[in-house]
Parts: sequence; C-alpha cells; structure tokens
Amino acid sequence: MVNRKLVSDYLRQQYQLSMPDFIFDNNGSASVLKAFYQVSLKNSAQSCQEKKQYRRGLPKPQKPESITVQKEKQVSISSRLSALKPIDKLLPGISGKNLSSKPQVHLSTDLNYEQKRLALKELYIAGCDKCHLAQTRNKFIFGAGNADARIMIIGEAPGRDEDIQGLPFVGKAGQLLTSMLEAIKLDRNKDVFITNVLKCRPPGNRNPEAQEIITCFPLLERQIAIIQPKAILLLGRIAAHSVLGINDSIAMMRSKVHDFKGIPVMVIYHPAALLRNASLKRPAWEDLQKFQTLLNDSGIYGYSK
Repeated sequence: MVNRKLVSDYLRQQYQLSMPDFIFDNNGSASVLKAFYQVSLKNSAQSCQEKKQYRRGLPKPQKPESITVQKEKQVSISSRLSALKPIDKLLPGISGKNLSSKPQVHLSTDLNYEQKRLALKELYIAGCDKCHLAQTRNKFIFGAGNADARIMIIGEAPGRDEDIQGLPFVGKAGQLLTSMLEAIKLDRNKDVFITNVLKCRPPGNRNPEAQEIITCFPLLERQIAIIQPKAILLLGRIAAHSVLGINDSIAMMRSKVHDFKGIPVMVIYHPAALLRNASLKRPAWEDLQKFQTLLNDSGIYGYSK
C-alpha cells in the first residue's frame, strides 16, 4: 500500500516549489494523487472547524451528504493509489534518459575548443531560475575547468563556500579533491571540467530534492553535450543516482565502469564523505587508481584532441 503521509508530504513539497507532478506516469496517476491531496486538505480543514465549534459549546454540526460523497471518492482514490508503487520507490529511479522536459539537443561531435568555450559561455550567461533555489542562492555555480577537457567530474550540489565564490569545489572538500586529482596526475584547471548536478546551493547544505534534480538535469546534459568528455567521474551517491538512473548503494556502484550515453563512467565516494569518515579513504584511493587505469587503457589522458 502507498504510504499516505509520504504522498501528502511529497505533494505539499511540489506545491511549494510550484512544480508540476510529472515524476509519475502519463496515465493520470499524478492527477489522482493531486485529487487525493486536495480532498485530504479539505477534510482536515473541516475537522479543525468542527473541533473549534465543539470547544465553544456549540452543537456539533451534522455531516452533510457532500462530505459522505467526498469520503466515498476518497476511498475510490485510495483503492486506485494502492496499485501504484510507493513514492520512495519511484523517486530514486529517475534516469538521465528521461529527465529533460525538452528534446535533447544534439551537437556536432567535432566542435573545436573555441566553439565549446562559446557554447558554454552562452549557457552560463543564460543562467537558470527555474526552481526556488534561484531565490535563495548567492551565486549560480555553473562549473569550472577546461572546455576541451576529456574528463568531466560531477558532484551533487554546491556548498556554502561555493555559493559565496561562485565556483565548484573550493571548500575543504574541494581542496581534498584537488589533491586526489593530483595523485593520479590530473590538473583540475587543464585536464578536467568540474561541475555539479545542481547549480545552486540547497539551503543548509541539505541533500538535493528529486524535483530540483529533475529541473536542473537538462543543464548538466547540455554541458556534457558541449564538452563531449571521454570519461566521467561521479562523486557520491546522489550524483551517481542522478546521472546513471540507478538506485544501488555507492558500495555496489564503486569499482565498476558504468555507461552514460556511450561515455564510460566511474563512481567514487564524495570528498566530503572522506572528511567525515577516514575509513573511506582507502577504498576511495583504490577507486581513483582504477579510474587512472581506465584513462590509461583508453588513451584518455591529456586534453588536446
């Protein structure tokens, strides 16, 4: 059965974000859930009003027939909801193949360095204000590095330091990332382009929400299409789930080569996780070495095409 509290909390979030509920399928499930939510709110308001009248010594009003009809509708909606998968099973299954609400933009595969720089510049200038995070951010953190890089590194979302400076991975986790890249002979300014799934800092550095990822993902897809990397390194569970569209634990995803639209992808622990838990540093180093082997075996080292 569907967890009703989970459904209610999720839909409340969507109304707050002013976003459409298009995570669900296209056969009307979203509208059914909205109707269920609206009926629940109306019944809740009616119940509160009755309690207030009862406290004041007023006679408890009889429920009109319309309320009974609403209850019958609610039962019908509930029975239809029981056939749906729980929301917590649906959200993690988002895939990079269907996140974009617009047709995917296909760029020429032979863009030169200047063309890539120009395309990225135009994308940066256009910015993004499609969700509520644009109202709370200080800076739009687009990304940094070489437009002609053969390697892209993707994290989950900017933090406080990034929000202040407008650049990705400039805090303590960013400093550790720089050292990690240097350990496998990569210069973060020349050999890679670094960005995040989200381009704005979530308040309080909380985890990105599903709707925020869905809204922001087309921008990341566009960056990948422009840069045309030969390999991608994903930092952490949320980045891996967002890009690969799978819901495995990071322990299951690491040490393997995945695929994103023909591009080899590897997943490692996020540098911030390494700062919190020193026991993860050894497996992270092992994964970095495997990523280095992938680059060597594929002839990906270097940024000159």
